[in-house]
Amino acid sequence: MNTIRGRVLIAFLILFLLIGPFLLFAFNSLKKIDNAKTLRESVAVFDGNRLKADNKFFQILEFDTKRDEFYLEKTSKFLKEYHTYIKNSKKALEDIRSANYNTNTTVNLRLERITSDMDKLNGKISHVLGLIQQKGFRNFGTIGAMRRNVHQLETDGKGISLAEILQMRRLEKDFFLRRDAAYVNELNTLCDSFISELQTERDMDMLTIELVKSYQKNFNLVTKFDLEIGNGDSGLIKEIQGIHQKLNSNISALYDLVDADSELMIGSIKSYLVLFFTITVLFAILSAFVFSRHIAKPIRTLISDMDSIVQNNFEGHLEKKKSLRITEIDRLTGTYNGLVDKIRNQINTLSEKNKILHSLNGKLVQSENELKEASRIKDKFFSIISHDLRGHTGNVLSLANILKEDKEELGPEEKKVFVKYLSDASQNLQLLLDNLLNWAKSQMNDHDVSKRSFDIFEIIDKNTELFKENALRKNIKIKHTPKQVAKAYADKNMIDFVVRNLLSNALKFTKSGDTITLDVTEDESHLKVKIKDTGIGMTSKQKEALINSTKENSSTPGTENEEGTGLGFAICKDFIKRNNGVISIESKEGKGSTFTFTVPTNLTRDSILRVS
Repeated sequence: MNTIRGRVLIAFLILFLLIGPFLLFAFNSLKKIDNAKTLRESVAVFDGNRLKADNKFFQILEFDTKRDEFYLEKTSKFLKEYHTYIKNSKKALEDIRSANYNTNTTVNLRLERITSDMDKLNGKISHVLGLIQQKGFRNFGTIGAMRRNVHQLETDGKGISLAEILQMRRLEKDFFLRRDAAYVNELNTLCDSFISELQTERDMDMLTIELVKSYQKNFNLVTKFDLEIGNGDSGLIKEIQGIHQKLNSNISALYDLVDADSELMIGSIKSYLVLFFTITVLFAILSAFVFSRHIAKPIRTLISDMDSIVQNNFEGHLEKKKSLRITEIDRLTGTYNGLVDKIRNQINTLSEKNKILHSLNGKLVQSENELKEASRIKDKFFSIISHDLRGHTGNVLSLANILKEDKEELGPEEKKVFVKYLSDASQNLQLLLDNLLNWAKSQMNDHDVSKRSFDIFEIIDKNTELFKENALRKNIKIKHTPKQVAKAYADKNMIDFVVRNLLSNALKFTKSGDTITLDVTEDESHLKVKIKDTGIGMTSKQKEALINSTKENSSTPGTENEEGTGLGFAICKDFIKRNNGVISIESKEGKGSTFTFTVPTNLTRDSILRVS
């Protein structure tokens, strides 16, 4: 048994010998529990059929006693069902009594009482049904005979009036409605008086006397049957209900006995199962400790040696240990050593190839990104040249040709207007070229930041003057108040570009008659420049899209359908960031926008060295 398979088989054999008795005891215990469950189910079957029979009896009283077939055929639908449930109840009692798992004498005594009560109950019910059939209903039984007497009195009776017959019928009905014996006495007294009167008459009619006597006799029989049958407070019905209550009590006690026996048996079985299980687990643990030395330890040793070789980058070999004496371990050791040699050679080869592939992959990714970016810049560049730049140059050329060809036809005022339009077109063309150039440089990271101190109001005055004609043409006021503030320390050309673009943007989206305000405030280390307009403003979604964009944006037409490139704000953000400032937007649709940016004012190590 020097193989792992042999040792595992021995371990399983010993474990089976330990678990076998436990499984056998568990099987027998389950069988006993199933028997107890079957006993309780038999009691439930008996009780269910008994209760159904009880229900059918009261349905017979309620419904079948008012049907003709009950008196003609001596049977009915509910009566048949009643007998079926009684039969099933008796069979269930026999099943309980004959069960071989029932050895409790208390249960047997309880069953005898239940059987006796069932026999009494069936006898009482049969007697009640017999009395009801004798009593009759409508044209059947004693009630039928009594009614026939009355009807014959009404047609053939002599010496008795219809009013007197109705008086008898009224007392009869009062009794059936109220069940009061006083009405029986009144009716008997009334009948006796009618008979006495009839017997004293000279022309005594014997038929009428016999009919009254027969009616009286039948009525007394009906009252006798009725009193004997009774209701919930008296008679046989009360006795039947009493037997039902007694049966309910005995069956409830039987349930308690069966449940108590089941719980006692289950408790005992649980105790034995826990004991057997504990003993089995202890033996299993002991067996595991014994056999782990012979099975698990050699495998753990082999795994540890394998891990050591893997950690040493597959350097070294496994040593065959004679003390283990396991055939599979020896074969696995030899196979693993051969595998280690192959893996070591493949690792060396793959390592060289991986270095080459990694270098090539990096170059390919870089080239791909550069090509994509170059293609995007090219497409945007040519799009602007083919549309925006072409349009602006076309405007300048058209105005120049008009001035050149129509010297004599144009008056001084008209020429002045054309010169203004030519100036605006040239200014827009210059701004477009400036944006395009700066955008192209920013895309190629070709901007050098040249920081120096300068007066921020020089740039504001210059750009205000630059857009003065445009503002006058759109009837827009540009307001700013020069003040004494610290000099800005940044790239002057970049800040000039930012102010020019933001002011151009404000003019573009401001309606005629509105105002653009430029304001500068100062804190410890920065100037804060605000360019506020009262134009069309932006939605929160448009504002978020613009402020979070890192590339060019789509251009929105101005209030007079002015067109743009969508480059300006992206470059402004980049320039402000390169000069260690921040840019923000406050805007509300229909209320205007405020663009705010900051530039440093002091010479610090960070402001000089930091170029993003």
